[in-house]
Amino acid sequence: MSVLDTRQIDYIYLEGDDETPVLVVNDPLSWRPPKDRHHLRALREKLDAQIAFVETGQINSVWPGYGGGKVRVQVHACCALTETAEAFYSAVREAMIRANIDLRVQLLDA
Repeated sequence: MSVLDTRQIDYIYLEGDDETPVLVVNDPLSWRPPKDRHHLRALREKLDAQIAFVETGQINSVWPGYGGGKVRVQVHACCALTETAEAFYSAVREAMIRANIDLRVQLLDA
């Protein structure tokens, strides 16, 4: 699965002693114009789905013991981020903080 599967959770696991749920988003798309607009749209839909998964309680169907603590969304990006991408992630990060979700982006070696 990838960022293009906007209504799916790509991968989820528990991390650390506190068992923080981590939702992984695989992002193989390019940030080069004109494909960057499609990329932003798909990524926005995908991250909205991650937020909804937590806020609607769907996460409890995967981990019934989840008590509403911190969740992390980890984006595994294959392409270097542009200024547009950085600005997008900055805005999304602020929105996710209000939902008690930490957003991290990891650039994978190509």
